Amino acid sequence: MKTFQLSALALACTALMPVAHATNGYMSHAYSPTAKGMAGAGEAAMPQDSLAIVGNPAAANQVGRRADVGLSWFRPLREYDGVAPNPATGAYAPIGGGLNGTGTVTSENNNFLVPGFGYTLPIDERSAVGIALFGNGGMNTDYRSRDTLMGLGTYGGNNPLANPPSYQPGTPGAGMQVPGTTVEGGGNAGVNLEQLGMSLAYSREVADGLSLGASFLLGYQTIEIKGVGAFQGFTQTFTQSMIASGATSGISPTNLTDNGKDSAWGYGFQVGALWEVNPMFSVGASYRTKMYMGEFDKYSDLFAEGGDFDIPAVGTIGIALRPNDRLALAFDVQRIWYSDVAAIANNNNLAQNCDLGAGLGQPSAPGATYDASYCLGGSKGAGFGWDDMTVFKFGAQYAVNDKLKLRAGYSYGKNPIDGSQVAFNALAPATPENHFTLGGSYMVKNNLELTFWGMYAPEETITGPGEFTGTQAPEIKMHQYELGVNFAWLF
Repeated sequence: MKTFQLSALALACTALMPVAHATNGYMSHAYSPTAKGMAGAGEAAMPQDSLAIVGNPAAANQVGRRADVGLSWFRPLREYDGVAPNPATGAYAPIGGGLNGTGTVTSENNNFLVPGFGYTLPIDERSAVGIALFGNGGMNTDYRSRDTLMGLGTYGGNNPLANPPSYQPGTPGAGMQVPGTTVEGGGNAGVNLEQLGMSLAYSREVADGLSLGASFLLGYQTIEIKGVGAFQGFTQTFTQSMIASGATSGISPTNLTDNGKDSAWGYGFQVGALWEVNPMFSVGASYRTKMYMGEFDKYSDLFAEGGDFDIPAVGTIGIALRPNDRLALAFDVQRIWYSDVAAIANNNNLAQNCDLGAGLGQPSAPGATYDASYCLGGSKGAGFGWDDMTVFKFGAQYAVNDKLKLRAGYSYGKNPIDGSQVAFNALAPATPENHFTLGGSYMVKNNLELTFWGMYAPEETITGPGEFTGTQAPEIKMHQYELGVNFAWLF
């Protein structure tokens, strides 16, 4: 009964709490509370708690019967240094400058609570099952138009001159509004992506020291996008309607921006292996498939492939060394395949390849072409331009005595963003590359363990110029803090 109550409580917390991660891209640097204190090292080859099954399902039969309930406070500080209106033409180019025209715009909403729950149950001496509920990742920004030049907004959502083909009626110099179009969105800009996961794992020792595991993964994600209405002229919906009508009328996209929250469910699979070669050395590996998610219908005019937004595949290999009874060292290498998800990986080629003028026989610039698949909502439509990531994780653990263990860790992964993609990545400035962690565990009672950790990711900056920024070079940047605590009941 107690286990059921813990599971119900953890499920409710996981479902109701907003979460956000933006560490290795937008993936968490670790899921296991003990591995969090070692920068994610040890999840592959040194499992110590039930949430380790998220990193490697072969861990289910390694940690005994236990329940873990944890909560962390995550604080990402995001900002950009914007660009001012073009002094030669007066046109307003994203990303919007600060109040002084070239200053910093800082995102609101900087504090997030991230829950976690895990439970493992041995079936016999060799096999076990486990369940884990976890915040997989996410990204969040909230830039207010009041902080930008003349209140125009990050992407010029409050500037009629920056919103073709949808001009504000009656604005001097704005020209005629395209018949059939409407004003899209406003000046406040941002994204809120939240991803939750559940892992149902089974593992078995198939030979002395060698365990194999597999898990079924259930995913749930929500998203909300604001303030990108200025890009409606680069959507499939609008450009194709204009070409079909001979430029006499157009249709504004209804699923581009400011449509509130949308959600989607999905699934995936994970396999893993863990081999304890001897008491001093173990090796582990796992592979999580892409999680196939339902489409975000409310944003089908924005994301590639009509709103498709899968969760990328992840692979990890690791080793653990135990030179003596007190000291343990872990090293993991992780690969995240962002390139498998078009909405994340596609480069922003809107101006070159989704040029309405070229579609009507009059290119807007030399070399500009029109291919509907490159427009927003198309299979090659602009994403965030992220590359795959390889992350190296190092961690150490020292048992001070029978009750107290201390941990430290460091990880490095080159951020996935190129400077040419800064415009859209103001919404998702996943710039951190280095993560430093400290942590520990303390046995409060024979059956109650307290685990704690802290993480710091120093600020990293990415600089343009890029698409839609002209020759100016805006910067996006972020640094992060995390503090967490986990309680474990040992049965």
